[in-house]
Amino acid sequence: MEIFSGNTMLSRLKATACVSGLVLCLFLSGCQTGGGSVADKVLADFGLKEHPEGHVSRTDMAFEQLDLVGTTEMKRMNHAGRHGEIKFEGDGRRGNYYKQVKVYYAYQALDAKVATDAGSRNRGFTGTVQYRYRIYESERRPTQAEAATLTADKETSEEGREIYRYNFSSGGVWDGAAGEKTKG
Repeated sequence: MEIFSGNTMLSRLKATACVSGLVLCLFLSGCQTGGGSVADKVLADFGLKEHPEGHVSRTDMAFEQLDLVGTTEMKRMNHAGRHGEIKFEGDGRRGNYYKQVKVYYAYQALDAKVATDAGSRNRGFTGTVQYRYRIYESERRPTQAEAATLTADKETSEEGREIYRYNFSSGGVWDGAAGEKTKG
């Protein structure tokens, strides 16, 4: 059994620290590139250092695409809901039917971030868009069939908001699929 004295243990710790420092210096100097070091790029990715001027991250690319997503999806949702829904207004036995349509008129890009899919190495991004809508109604009619033929053109005071989530590839490109409603 070998017993180390305090001086022997201290000198081993100093030697280990010296070798570790030397390896780190060699690694950092070996990773130098013309556009900055790998260490600078890693520090910028973790938010500890500024990115170089003109740098556009993939998250920024996904966020920029949310404008295209908003206009495209607003058209799609308005087209899909153009026939509206027939509603009944009355006491259960007597009343009238009317058509109600939700019309989307504005959107706002909210967020784009890295998708949190732990099992996949090819992670993409998700983006969220908030849509604003107004409710339009038709005239009241005694039958459903009559109400279904009417146009919902009377604006009500009812407004609302809905938030949808969209998927983007690992390069920050929208996959074109309809969004998933998250709130609203």
